[in-house]
Amino acid sequence: MSIIVSVRNGSISDTLKSYAEQKAQTIINEYSKITSVRVIMDTQKSRYKAEIILRGKNIDIEAENESYDMYESVDIAAEKVDKQLRRHLDKIQDHNKPAKYPKKKEEKLPDPPEGCEDYIDM
Repeated sequence: MSIIVSVRNGSISDTLKSYAEQKAQTIINEYSKITSVRVIMDTQKSRYKAEIILRGKNIDIEAENESYDMYESVDIAAEKVDKQLRRHLDKIQDHNKPAKYPKKKEEKLPDPPEGCEDYIDM
């Protein structure tokens, strides 16, 4: 499992990079078959954009958010990815429930008493 944090325009601090890695690690813990998580951060004037791309076995999820705070952008993008991941897991999970009213077992009639040949099986 690899976590890649990159920046398109500008540079980021080590605390922001470790914060993004921590968010990505919590996402990885949810699903064991994730192979890579990319967190791409972008700055445009006073707007900050965070994009999270999740790749794994039979799963490709992408989410992005744009706001005035980079930490907020990373948080909301991580929430979006988490929500999409949970929906995906719900779809592939088997939701078949046992029957509400199980079939009744057929009851056996008791053996006829001795000396009674007229006993009829019903």
